[in-house]
Amino acid sequence: MSQITDSEGADDLLDVLAHLELPVISSRQDPDGMADLVIQLDGEERPLVIEVKRSPSPAGIRQLVTRHCDEPAHHVLVADRLSSMDKEILEQSGWGYLDRRGHIRLWLDRVRVDTRIDPLVEVPRRSPLDTGTGQSVAVCLLAATGPMTVRGIAKETGVAVSSASTALAELRAEALVKESSTEPAGTELFWALAGRWSVRERTVALIEAPHPGDASRTSQLGLGFDDVEVTPGWALRGELAAAVWGAPLPLQGDAPPDFYVPDDRTLRIAKQLYGEAQANASRGATITVASVRYAVTHRYDAAGRGLSNDEWPVVHPVIAALDLTRSGARGQEILEDFHPPEGFRRVW
Repeated sequence: MSQITDSEGADDLLDVLAHLELPVISSRQDPDGMADLVIQLDGEERPLVIEVKRSPSPAGIRQLVTRHCDEPAHHVLVADRLSSMDKEILEQSGWGYLDRRGHIRLWLDRVRVDTRIDPLVEVPRRSPLDTGTGQSVAVCLLAATGPMTVRGIAKETGVAVSSASTALAELRAEALVKESSTEPAGTELFWALAGRWSVRERTVALIEAPHPGDASRTSQLGLGFDDVEVTPGWALRGELAAAVWGAPLPLQGDAPPDFYVPDDRTLRIAKQLYGEAQANASRGATITVASVRYAVTHRYDAAGRGLSNDEWPVVHPVIAALDLTRSGARGQEILEDFHPPEGFRRVW
């Protein structure tokens, strides 16, 4: 995908406004150089201040919002692609946007538009991040601390070498991984994956959490407490996991844990042994099958590493950070101040 330019983005917005029959009185470059274009719509007292970016990260969007917060104008961001999280931040901040993949939203004094439009860029029929293999490869690249070979990626993720090679090539084609490299292209790979990151629907809320010392019941669950960092098993996820790695989260000591487990069989057995919490009950521990196997094969001994007193193994910091993005704007704010310890890369 070629990089969007200021003039292309501004022209695209003008074309879309004309197609929507929104009368533009004037358009001009910002004389102060603080924005890419200023548009005046008929009937609107305040102008539209246009920012054009290719694929901004949530952190970059927050910087834009902060930079323009005191201006008496409407603001619109034009981008090649915007994730649902990006749009949420913009909407909460009162910004409009044009996602060139086919969506415009303007929420002005007298004009309210929120509609799909014909795509202005070529939209791939299917992103590699829409597949389990693509997500697994992406997580592996984000978690890596140095260059990797295709065979190394395949070994770390448990996918076929040919599948890993194809996914890597597709990620490069989308400019999410640097050409002729396995290095993520800035933070774009993380945020592109975050836009598709989900916890599988087969999540069970348990009345009580398993206790590793309860061998009479846990022997069937494959907790994986032998050689935690080299064997698969249960892994603490979500906000508790992020807090273990240093995310600034005010958590109560009795907060119920959330876990990734290796397979559906474990999910069923845990439900039978510990009971499922009812919808109207206080929140219990939750377990869900990991969407990428990396979450349960790359676990860390938090207590042994001096990160926590908790005996449960914890997911990789990248997995914990991806989980945080599911908390919307709050999770993204926490990520801005989340810096994993030495030995792990910050890729968001």
